Amino acid sequence: MKIKPIVVAIIGLVSTNVSVAEENVLPSGVSINGIVQVEAHFNQDYDGNDSSDFVADEVGVAIEAQVHKLVKAQIAFLYEEGATDLEIDEAFVTLGQSALYLAMGQLYVPFGNFESHMISDPLTLELGEAREKAAQVGFEKGGVYGAIYAFNGATQEGSEDKIDHYGANIGFAQETERFSYDLGVGYISDIADSDGLSDTLGENATSPDYGYVGGLGAHFLFNIGPVSLIGEYVTALDGFNVDHFAFNGKGAEPKAWNAEVGYSFEIGGKETTFALGYQGTEEMVAMELPESRILAGLSVGIYENTTFAFEYARDEDYDESDGGTGKDADMMILQLAVEF
Repeated sequence: MKIKPIVVAIIGLVSTNVSVAEENVLPSGVSINGIVQVEAHFNQDYDGNDSSDFVADEVGVAIEAQVHKLVKAQIAFLYEEGATDLEIDEAFVTLGQSALYLAMGQLYVPFGNFESHMISDPLTLELGEAREKAAQVGFEKGGVYGAIYAFNGATQEGSEDKIDHYGANIGFAQETERFSYDLGVGYISDIADSDGLSDTLGENATSPDYGYVGGLGAHFLFNIGPVSLIGEYVTALDGFNVDHFAFNGKGAEPKAWNAEVGYSFEIGGKETTFALGYQGTEEMVAMELPESRILAGLSVGIYENTTFAFEYARDEDYDESDGGTGKDADMMILQLAVEF
């Protein structure tokens, strides 16, 4: 679950005969975190049609239980209006500590980073994010981190239902008083098992002639003073079967990237971030994603754990010769957010 800024209004009717619960009522080692984000959307599509709406964009609750110094269980519930019914988003157990750990259960495998200053998800996430029932062994020491993982995916080569998907990532992160950075690269044995691509493939994901297509992702994050930079690239390493996922009459080899710059400052004592971004895709018209996207965003921490944000984005569709419309679309989002 990608945590974004949000706001929630709660109205309670409490009897005066009922005493207020004391703080710290949770058992030792148990913590609860949550997010609620509500948004106002204003859109103009490629055909020039206008639409607007208020949306309960994301509601999430995560429970973590540290039952032993080497054992931790995590459960996360998620609701996204129009996209995800209320469901268990993640549920897994971790054995060990950051130096060396084993995580098993339903989780997001470490392929892609998907960091963003913006309200909307980056196009790299649309291509690469993968939630799986997996086993993952990872480590973090001296700024170096990495993991290997395996799972039985939604895609099946030769209609074989077994644990034959895998991946790995490696990276280096460092933070000093002056700056911080994070560089990483990841591999997955079948990028089509990402949430977005498996939906696009549909029944083709388990057809007898389906063949796995590896994926590669790389990212960098850099912060120095008030300036922050984000860069990410995700790509398939080969073309798909033309009958399963095509572009211009051949098997598509999808790619996506994201580049952003942010600048943080204060307005009236409120922490504020202004950001600009450029995102793009290649050979992904079948996923109904734009060929390029230009973004501008502004977020203000109006109260503790409460953020107001604005985003404007202009999408440019693929050319008509590539199966698109060749037109532009505009989107504006106003968001109020609370994390707790």
